[in-house]
Amino acid sequence: MYSMISYWLKYYRHECGLTQQQVADRLKIERSTYTYYETGKTKPDINTLIKIAKVYNINYTQLLQGIEDELEAAVAEIHSGPADEDSLKYRTHATTKYEVELLFVVRNLSPKQRKEVMAFAKKFLAENEDEK
Repeated sequence: MYSMISYWLKYYRHECGLTQQQVADRLKIERSTYTYYETGKTKPDINTLIKIAKVYNINYTQLLQGIEDELEAAVAEIHSGPADEDSLKYRTHATTKYEVELLFVVRNLSPKQRKEVMAFAKKFLAENEDEK
């Protein structure tokens, strides 16, 4: 699925006058992997976005322009999807933009990073529970 990130990747690559192969070489990834990013077949994780931004000499946030609408559409799709027993046990009230952004970030972490973030969050909650 083509996305805003895909659009910006292609846009900045053209602005820099680079080929997909040149970008892939600088990132030390396969050209096909980079092509998948540009076509929206896959999405780069946040660390890769930062590396790509360095190749293009831009701030990585420029690659994220316009994704708010995509995130809102994704959340709407989640909430309108079929309600099976497994999905209901994780469903809560309406999801805020902040929660959607946090979900986007977490989904782009490696499994090890996710465990570290979860451990930190649980520790943070436990420490702040005493302050209430």
